[in-house]
Formats: sequence, C-alpha cells, structure tokens
Amino acid sequence: MPNDKKIKLLIAIIALFACVTQVRQTYAKYTESKNGDIDFNVANWKIKINNHDINDNAEMSSLINPIYESNSNVTNGVIAPGSQGYFTISIDATNTQVSLQYEISISPSNDTDVADLKIYAYKIGNGETIQVTNQTGTLTNRINNSDQNKTVNITIYFKWVEGAGETMNNASDTSASINNGTGKISVNTRFTQVL
Repeated sequence: MPNDKKIKLLIAIIALFACVTQVRQTYAKYTESKNGDIDFNVANWKIKINNHDINDNAEMSSLINPIYESNSNVTNGVIAPGSQGYFTISIDATNTQVSLQYEISISPSNDTDVADLKIYAYKIGNGETIQVTNQTGTLTNRINNSDQNKTVNITIYFKWVEGAGETMNNASDTSASINNGTGKISVNTRFTQVL
C-alpha cells in the first residue's frame, strides 16, 4: 500500500501540474502594440489664369492682353477716344481636386489717365453677351470638382467713351496722349475652396 500512496501522490502532483498549466494558458494575456503614421494625400490646388499658375506671382497686367477692335482711324494695339475692345480671363482648374468658387472684381482704376475707359459688357464661355451699366461689379460662380470641363473663359468688353456719357473733355483726352498716359482697369481675382 505504501506504493499505492506514492503512485496516487505522483498522479495527484501530475494532475495538479496539468491543471495549473491549463489554468495559466486559459488566463494568459497576449499584448502587442503598433505605432506609426497614416499617410493622407492632400488635394491639389493648382489654378491657372490665361495659362499662368496663380502662385507664380505674376502681375495681372502681364496675364491679360487686351484685343482692340479694328479701327482704320486708330493704329492697331492702342486705344483712343471712341475705340473699344475686349480681354479674356481664362480660368483653368483642371488640376485642382476640390470644388471652388471664383470671384472676379472689375472696377475703374484709381491710377488711370483715361477716366472714360469703361467696361460695357461681358460674356461667359459661349453664352450671351450681357450689357452692364455699373462700372464696378463682381462675377461669381463655381467650378465643381465633378465637372467634366473645369475651364471657364470670361470675355470683358471695354471702350473709351466719347460723346454721351463721357467725363473727360477734349483737353483731358489730348493731355492723356501727350503725357504718355495709360488707361487702366482694375481686375482682381479670388478663388475659395467650397467646403
């Protein structure tokens, strides 16, 4: 019987060891951690005016080239009383990956020698020509990210008013020419992401 007790004790120790091992595996906690950064692609914001990136710090006067209507009484490429023309502002947001709103503000310049240089109409794309009577105005619209065509062409029509509605007299007109004056119109553009 003493052998019996020894065998029972050995079996009990083995059973206790197996039980403790099993309980330990059942309640064991595995922990692991992982740290790091998540990369996000930032949307492109690349807008061009007349094929020039707006971030290139170019002066507006170098981006816009006025086209003068043919007039046999005035040399091509200059403006004089009674002549007129237009300029185009082409906004290209093809490489911009967000919707945006544009604002184009046009007003008489405080630094012009030709006070009678006036905006009289505008046209967006191939739409109808819209006559304007107020010299100061803002054209506002959106270019949506989902648009197939993200280019907008805006044509602005100007003239040197002579006769009805003019503010300069003949002496002022002549003075602007003799003193190598310049006619100026202020054009300001603003682009804002649509949230």
